[in-house]
Amino acid sequence: MMISAVMMLTVVSCKKFDDANINPNSAEKVSSNYILTYVLTETAKSYYGLGNENSKIAGTMQYIQIGTNENASAVNFYGWGPEGWAGYYSILRNVKIINDNAVKDGNKFFQGISLVMKSFLFGLMTDLYGDIPYSESLTASDGLFFPAYDNQGEVYKGILEDLKTAVGLFASLDPGKDAIDPGADVIFGGNAARWGKFANGLILRYAMRVYNKKAEMSALGVDIVKEFNNAASGALSAVADEPTMNYLGTTNDNSTPGGPLNSANPRLYNKPCATLVSKLLALDDPRLQRWANPVQQKWDVHVAAKETREVTNVFGDKYSVIYMPANVGDDVDTSLYVGLPVGLATVDALVYNKGTDGNAYPPERNPYISYVHDRYRLNTEKYVNIKLLTYSEVEFLLAEAALKGDFNISGSADQHYQAGIRASMDRYGVIGTAAGFDFDTYYANPEVDLSGAADKLERIMEQKWIASWMNIESWFDWRRTGYPDLQTGPVAQFGDKLPLRYMYPSPNLDPSYLVNYDAAVKNLEATLHVPQGQSADHPYSKMWLLKGTGKPW
Repeated sequence: MMISAVMMLTVVSCKKFDDANINPNSAEKVSSNYILTYVLTETAKSYYGLGNENSKIAGTMQYIQIGTNENASAVNFYGWGPEGWAGYYSILRNVKIINDNAVKDGNKFFQGISLVMKSFLFGLMTDLYGDIPYSESLTASDGLFFPAYDNQGEVYKGILEDLKTAVGLFASLDPGKDAIDPGADVIFGGNAARWGKFANGLILRYAMRVYNKKAEMSALGVDIVKEFNNAASGALSAVADEPTMNYLGTTNDNSTPGGPLNSANPRLYNKPCATLVSKLLALDDPRLQRWANPVQQKWDVHVAAKETREVTNVFGDKYSVIYMPANVGDDVDTSLYVGLPVGLATVDALVYNKGTDGNAYPPERNPYISYVHDRYRLNTEKYVNIKLLTYSEVEFLLAEAALKGDFNISGSADQHYQAGIRASMDRYGVIGTAAGFDFDTYYANPEVDLSGAADKLERIMEQKWIASWMNIESWFDWRRTGYPDLQTGPVAQFGDKLPLRYMYPSPNLDPSYLVNYDAAVKNLEATLHVPQGQSADHPYSKMWLLKGTGKPW
C-alpha cells in the first residue's frame, strides 16, 4: 500500500519547517512525531530533486535533455560546479534529535527509523561526494565545528551496521512501549514490518554498491556478501512495499516541481533524450508512452499534404498530431516519438528535426521533438511520486547477485530479472492496461531475454536503467558497472566521458576547515579529464569507491 503524505499540507510550510529544525541545545523537548514528518518529507523531496526531469543527473543518464534553457550547460554538457550539502545536514540534525529522544525514552521504533534515515542520508551524501564528515558530524553542540572527513569505506561500514541494527529493532518492538503516531509516519503509517523491509532493501543497495571493493570492506570488518545474503529474504517483495511519498498538489510545498504551483511557466525545455526514446521504441516498450508525449508535428513519407490526425496511445490518451509530407531519404526522424540527441550545441538543438520546415518557432517549442509527458507539468499525478527504494531495484539487485555467483540467494538471475521488469511495468500501470501488450511477448524479444545475452550483466543493467527513469540510482549503478554504455554528445565540456561525482561545497576559508577539506581532496584521484592545474575536487575525479576498479571508465 502506498501511503500519501497526508501530513504534508500542515507540516510543509516555511514556518513549520523552521520550527521543526530544532536547536539540540534547547531545553524544550519537541515531539519526535512532529520532527519525523519533517525528516521524511524533506528527505523525499531532496532525493527526488537529484534525479527529476530538471536535474543534471537525468541529463547525464540520458533520460532527458534541455533545449536552450540556461541550465543546458550543466545538464547536456556536464559543466558542473560546487554542490551544497547544508540541506542534508539540516535534516540529519533532526534525525539525531529523534534518535536522542528514542534512546532516552527507550523507544525502539523511533530508534530504528532514525537509524534508517541516518543511513539513507549519509549513504546518499557519500555516493555523491566521496569522503564526507560522518563520525564527527552533528557535534557542534560539543564544540566541534570543523569535523574531519571520514574515509568513504568507513562511511559505508557505518551505514551497513546501522541498517542491520535497525532491522533487529523493528523485529523486536514492544507494542505497548515502542509506539509512534501513524499519522506522523507519512511513508509507512507506522508499519514496522514495512520499515524492516526498507532497511533490508537498503542493505542490498549499499552492499552491492561496494561489491567492487569487497576485499577492502573485508579489511574493515564487513563481509558484504554475508550482509547481502542475510538481508535478501527480508527486503521488499512487492510494489506495495515501496517507501512512497505522493505529492498532494495543494500548495507549492507539497506539489511536484514541474506543476504550476512551482513552475508558473511550463517546463517545455525538458525533452526526452533520444538515447532512451530510441531504446524504448526498439523494444516496443509501452513505458515510453507514460513518460513522453508524441510529437506535435510528424514527418511522414505516406502523406502528400499536411493533415491533422487524432492519435491514441496504448493507454487511451488522445493527441492531435499534424502529419507533414516527407520524402524518402530526407534527413528527418519520422517516428511518432522523437527524442533530443545528447549534448547537441544549442544552435543545433533549436532546429533539430525541422527538416524543410522554414517556420520560426519560439524557443523550446520545436513541434518535431517530443516533450516530457504532460503529467510532469501537473501539481499531482499518480505516476509522479517519490520512491526512496523500489521493488524493481531490489529484484535487479537480486538478479545481479545471482549472476555473480558468490552470493547465496534463492531464485535464478533470470527469475529476478523478469521480476524487476514486471515490477517497473506494474509501477507505471502497463500490464493489464496497455492495449495489445503481452509481457511474455515483450520478454521473448532477443534484446530483452536474458538467456541469449552476450553480456548478461549489461542486459540486467540496461533494464534497470530503464526502470530507474529519472532516479539518481541509475547514475550510481552506471558508475560501478559501466552500463549502460552511454556516450557524450559533440560538445561535452570535459571530453568524451560522463562525470563521476559531485564537487564539494565551495570551501570555507577558515584554516580549521581547509585542513580537513584538503585531506579529503587528496584522497580523490584526478583522471585525465580533469584539466591540468585544476583541483582534484572535480566531477571527473574518482572517489575511493571507484579507484582501482576500472569503472566506469
